[in-house]
Amino acid sequence: MTDWNRRLAEAIATIGTDRFPACLDHATAALFDYDICMIFAYQGSTTPVSLYHNMQPDLARIVVWDYCVGPYLLDPFFAETEAGRRSGMAGLRQLAPDKFFTSEYYSKHYSRTGIRDEIGVFTGIGAERTAVISFGRERGQPVFSAKERARLSDVAPVLEAIIAAHWGHAATRIEAPGLRMPSLPPLPVLLDRIARGVLTPRETEIIAMVLRGYSSAAIATTLQISDETVKVHRKNAYRKLGISSQAQLFSLFVQALDAA
Repeated sequence: MTDWNRRLAEAIATIGTDRFPACLDHATAALFDYDICMIFAYQGSTTPVSLYHNMQPDLARIVVWDYCVGPYLLDPFFAETEAGRRSGMAGLRQLAPDKFFTSEYYSKHYSRTGIRDEIGVFTGIGAERTAVISFGRERGQPVFSAKERARLSDVAPVLEAIIAAHWGHAATRIEAPGLRMPSLPPLPVLLDRIARGVLTPRETEIIAMVLRGYSSAAIATTLQISDETVKVHRKNAYRKLGISSQAQLFSLFVQALDAA
């Protein structure tokens, strides 16, 4: 941990300056290997703000810009912050629903990033805003090991403290240079717009979970209803929307994003 301690001290010395995010990235690189480091600030269902990334422009356009246009609404890390999480370490494979890697969101957006695995630390930076610093490995690289996840979990309190020290006091003034996108409504509201009010609240809830990558069984467990009830609600929702597949549902979701 010698390199980590030295680099951490350098990062702490830059808190409050423009150099801090890159120095923090340099420090965490001493803990384990990764390809991508990015930091987003989330507040409710509003458009995330990119605070930092280490990517080249072509990749950043997909991972940051395309993500902020609307697909973030289906992202497991975003869903975790929307549910109120403001602390601790978690990995994509821990947070992702059971059918996430076969979902339309994964196929149409996440797979384009080239990221195979991702782990991150959540930090409250103000009364309502949460920052997530995450580390990604590209396809062809191994997933993060249990030892690496444990190492990040061990240092998570330190990362939270210095991230909060840097961005917490200025949380209300955080902006993303070059990104001036309107905030989108919460996913249920967006889906209600798609359906033009014809879906019941339960049907809307279920198709939102379908879009996020939950299987019927996982939806049933989460909502404490039977598998058959889930299938009936899903079938009714699809009928009302005039669709027959998750691919068509995702297409409606994209159209709603365009309209918004």
